[in-house]
Amino acid sequence: MKKRSGVIQSILGPETDIRGVLRSEHSVQIEGYFDGEIFVKNDVYIAENSTVKATIHAHRVIVSGEVIGDIEALHTVTVNKTGRVYGNISGNELHVEPGGLYKGNVNMDVVSHYNDYEGMSKFAR
Repeated sequence: MKKRSGVIQSILGPETDIRGVLRSEHSVQIEGYFDGEIFVKNDVYIAENSTVKATIHAHRVIVSGEVIGDIEALHTVTVNKTGRVYGNISGNELHVEPGGLYKGNVNMDVVSHYNDYEGMSKFAR
């Protein structure tokens, strides 16, 4: 993975299979399988060889594995060279490295979504 901007507080390991809603105030790294919804106030890292079938709401999302679902980032979505995203992306910036795969629509206007995200993230405590 690339250099991280924040400290990861939670890691879902490579042999982990979780279904449901994930809420966190801190950065999260997913190395296994997750199916559901993700609400993270900081960064979400989707590791290589991981699969996430979810709607993701976070400050920043870095994808090195596979995401099937929509991503809403208040700042940046990065699809690394091993990353694959099948879904819609909204955020202030989108970076797709050579080799990275992205199929979906892009919306760079997330101002209207900001209040919805803030309301959801308050439940993380």
